[in-house]
Amino acid sequence: MKKLSGLLAAALVFLCAATPCGASAPPLVQAAAVPETVVLPAPAEGWADSYLRFLEGSFDIFSALWPEGISGLGFIDLDLDGTPEMVVFDQGASITLGAHLFDLVDGKVYCVSSALDSTSGAFDGTYLAPVHVCTSLFESFRLSRTAEGWCFWVDSSNGTMETTWDEFVRFDCVNGVLTPRSVCYRYLEYDPDSGLVATEQYTVNGQPADGAAFDEAANIYLDGLDAGYEAGGTFIWNGNYDTTTYEGFTALARDAAAAYVPITDTVTLASAAG
Repeated sequence: MKKLSGLLAAALVFLCAATPCGASAPPLVQAAAVPETVVLPAPAEGWADSYLRFLEGSFDIFSALWPEGISGLGFIDLDLDGTPEMVVFDQGASITLGAHLFDLVDGKVYCVSSALDSTSGAFDGTYLAPVHVCTSLFESFRLSRTAEGWCFWVDSSNGTMETTWDEFVRFDCVNGVLTPRSVCYRYLEYDPDSGLVATEQYTVNGQPADGAAFDEAANIYLDGLDAGYEAGGTFIWNGNYDTTTYEGFTALARDAAAAYVPITDTVTLASAAG
């Protein structure tokens, strides 16, 4: 994962994404057909304990991947299936951090997306998607009502002084598993003398495209009705946790689980009886 210098990083916007469980890429529909609320199933029983046991048992792996500790950890129901997923932020080298996403599948925790290539060999990669997410805040993951329906999404961005890239990522639920999907991607290279864009590349839904097609795909999310939902999570930036130690790492995890905020104002959780 490339890291972004401070000047360019400050100019990039980081937002975030996901999809109701059931379909990976729903067809475009008229906005009027999108329901104002979504009924979610109740969260899986013992979800927090499952994640905490995984983290406690994986401390050595996390320490090897990020010897300087992690920057934050929190829980968000990114695929709108009722049960939150876990988001872990690494230390990064700039304002942009790498986000590492974990889902609970049949009681077992899997890494489903990572900004670090070596993660694929560190955790069970059964459901690991090729889409990476770079962002720095839980608030970057936006829950929106768009012409394609309710979803979480993010503008994942990073770069260097010579190059920048950003990718709109939507979070779908495919066969009960959180599955990030690249909506559109933009890569820019700059002339070192003039600072102007020298090379630009675009994709939409993984296929080569142009800038107009990129903008059209991105605007579905930029123009959507933001629900204003902010996920609960815990960061170490305030110095309360030393995540290089087992005690600090597990304390952060427990507090992050306790800070989880369910989606209640915009979408309605189904009752246990329902």
